[in-house]
This record gives sequence, C-alpha cells and structure tokens, in this order.
Amino acid sequence: MGTIRELTKRERFQLDLWLKSEGITLNWRSRRDTYSDVRPVAEILKKICPSIRLEFYPTVSSFSRRLQNWEVFSYRVLKKLGLRLKKSDLKQLAEGRTGAIDWVLLNVFSQEEVPPTMWSVCKGYGAWSS
Repeated sequence: MGTIRELTKRERFQLDLWLKSEGITLNWRSRRDTYSDVRPVAEILKKICPSIRLEFYPTVSSFSRRLQNWEVFSYRVLKKLGLRLKKSDLKQLAEGRTGAIDWVLLNVFSQEEVPPTMWSVCKGYGAWSS
C-alpha cells in the first residue's frame, strides 16, 4: 500500500458517500481534532470488525500518546486489513494532518473483500458485504 496522499475528487466523492450512508460527519475540524486520535477511528471500524477491542485505545490528547496508539492500532488492526503504514504516515495521523484519516478510511472501505487475516473477526459490511 502506498503512502498517505491527497484524495482525488472521485475518491473524495466515494468516501463522502460512504460516510454519509453511515451517518459519520467529518468536517475540517473533526478530521484534525477528533480523528487524530485512534479511538474514534476504531469505533468506526468496529462496525465491520466487531472484535476490535476499544479498551486498547483510550482517548488521549498528547501527540506522543496519540502516536503510540496509532502504532498499536496499525499493528493490531490495520496491518491485518492489508494496510501497512510507515512511521511517517502514523505521525501524520497523530498530528491530524489534512487528508490523512480520509486516505486511511478510503483504503480500508474500498477493499473488495475482507483479507484472509481478518476472516475470523470481520463480518460482511459496507464494501465487504456480499
């Protein structure tokens, strides 16, 4: 998987459509302030993978703790979903950099099928439903 980048207009439309269907609002402020922390992202992904244990990702405010949470989440969840992020990508997520969370969500939800590593923990949902 590539590095975090700005979404194209088509990708932005696809993501916005999915978010709207799920009742999730991402504005410029929530993208930076709320979704720089792993906990809200884990709550979104828990809809697909009910086995995600939210207690592993407490809400934190300091950059170093947010980065640590992203590292753990990347290892425990994102990697199994086929999304391998570099340290620089995790820093962008923890900083709340514009477009970072959008790229991650788009890449997770645009997969055509659940990767074999997640078969036992994910259910058919959204882009993964058959």
